[in-house]
Amino acid sequence: MTETETPTRSHYTDRKVVAYGLFFVSAVAVASPMFSSLDRRDDFPLSPYGMFSENKDELTTITQAVATFEQGADRPIAPRYLGTDEVLQARATLDNARNGGRKTSTALCEKIAERIAGEGAFAGARRVEIRTVTYESVAYFKDPNVAPKSKKVHARCDVKGKP
Repeated sequence: MTETETPTRSHYTDRKVVAYGLFFVSAVAVASPMFSSLDRRDDFPLSPYGMFSENKDELTTITQAVATFEQGADRPIAPRYLGTDEVLQARATLDNARNGGRKTSTALCEKIAERIAGEGAFAGARRVEIRTVTYESVAYFKDPNVAPKSKKVHARCDVKGKP
């Protein structure tokens, strides 16, 4: 090397044999689960996304807060009336009320009824219910107005008008 030349660093990719060897080892590692005798339906690094491909339960059960109207229609109550803007926090609030028994469910029901009283979207609402309903999943997504397979009311309270 002369004084004017700068030393060049050697990188493993400069050697084709090393680069091809690393590629081959990586490809075999990624493909190895395909050749395993174990039943791995959803495993790293190859995944058929089992959460989407496995058979699902035909029924879906949810706990919800709804406003009931004199005409018989029910309207789900938005999370903000449960004291949050987050859907998962609202779900946890409803689950806690359900699991806490009638007293806890009734307390939440009364808070919700107070919050929706006089609200435009809930004008004419007679009651609030906290209930757990079970739907046949496919039927529900075909027609959201389908009747639930089962319904258990945990609390029911009247909506009183604002003073």
